[in-house]
Amino acid sequence: MTKITFFLICLILVSSCNNGQNEINKPTVEVRYQDGKAQLFRNGQPYFIKGAAGTDHLDKLAMYGGNSIRTWSLHDADSILDSAHRLGLTVTLGLEIGRPAWGNDFSYWKFWEVDKKIDELRPFVEKYKNHPALLMWGVGNEVAEYGGGKRIIVFYIINKIAKMIKEVDPNHPTMTAVDVTMKPNRIFSYKYILSHIDIMGFNAFNSFDKMYDNIYGKRGWGKAYMLSEWGAIGHWSVTDTEWGAPKELKNSEKRELMEKYWDTMEKDTSLYIGSYAFYWGSKHEATHTWFSLFSEDGAETESVHFLQNAWSGKNTKNTATQITDLFIETTQGPVSDNVYLTGNQGYSAQVNAFDFEEDSISFRWEIRREEYYLLEPIEANYNMQHLIQENNGKKIKFQAPNEEGPYRIFVFAYDGQGNVASYNIPFYVLIK
Repeated sequence: MTKITFFLICLILVSSCNNGQNEINKPTVEVRYQDGKAQLFRNGQPYFIKGAAGTDHLDKLAMYGGNSIRTWSLHDADSILDSAHRLGLTVTLGLEIGRPAWGNDFSYWKFWEVDKKIDELRPFVEKYKNHPALLMWGVGNEVAEYGGGKRIIVFYIINKIAKMIKEVDPNHPTMTAVDVTMKPNRIFSYKYILSHIDIMGFNAFNSFDKMYDNIYGKRGWGKAYMLSEWGAIGHWSVTDTEWGAPKELKNSEKRELMEKYWDTMEKDTSLYIGSYAFYWGSKHEATHTWFSLFSEDGAETESVHFLQNAWSGKNTKNTATQITDLFIETTQGPVSDNVYLTGNQGYSAQVNAFDFEEDSISFRWEIRREEYYLLEPIEANYNMQHLIQENNGKKIKFQAPNEEGPYRIFVFAYDGQGNVASYNIPFYVLIK
């Protein structure tokens, strides 16, 4: 055997050893790039996220073809991860960064405080890094929108946290979620400041047209991305009443928008790795129905049925009732837009609805105060059932509240098959 032959054999053996070592050291979850395309891999197999944001009804998520959930914090993380694993689901586990969790007076430029907070997060990364349901780490949600420092400082801190995560857990990617409407020049800064973020999460509702330039444009992100929140149009984008109450869509209108957005999302086969529909459960934001894919009592909206079809290709066996109209009778006749009522006076409200399967429909009515703080219910927000004087199902008679201000009347239509439709009208009470 010549020296050259011996040297070549040694090179092959070393190369084989290295390749074996590389295979052993392959991350559990990673993003791979080939021919300008991004693909998420889990345990060596391609993995496309068909997920929902929220932690309720996980059994239905798995049953309907979803494969992942997203959280915004470590609250109840043990139970959520264990439940997801039993159902074959994965979790993008959120680390709550910045306000409000870090304190109302917290400022990102106080680096000594930031370092302390990062050290507080490290044990949680250690604790959950080997959980079989963990898909990736969600490092904050729209943190730059919450204040506490200049955007560039906020991004720097997010990257610093992501760097710590990678040191502790090299086996799972990092993601941070941002508002898709940020201007491209700010997106440009992400690419370099957020060097330890593997995946960009865009919270996008009716702003899909702004998203793609932020990804593929000259100053775009240019790496793997997901839709970290998506769903019906947000309360910040709709037409308001004359007194500033956002007008919520019917469930059928929400579903139509989700279908439109889904078709747009699925056309991107380059850097798109999946999405999380918002919100899988019941959540109060503007109203208790705005983003909720389920009612408070667990009934399914038709948007859930759409997701079932999108994820699995299967249609639901029984569709939800549809509400076509809701109005309040006044001296000007039936109205549903910019409705002014006189305090303590009697009125009637009526809903029109139908069911495709001709199931028997039952109705539930609510009257609530309008919210000015949109992200959580205020103490005064409760169902003022005492104002409903007569209930005939499709039609009620009620007394307007005796206090001036904004309110809403809600109606829920149940088909007896576990499905629900809802709609509401804002109204304003004047005291004579």
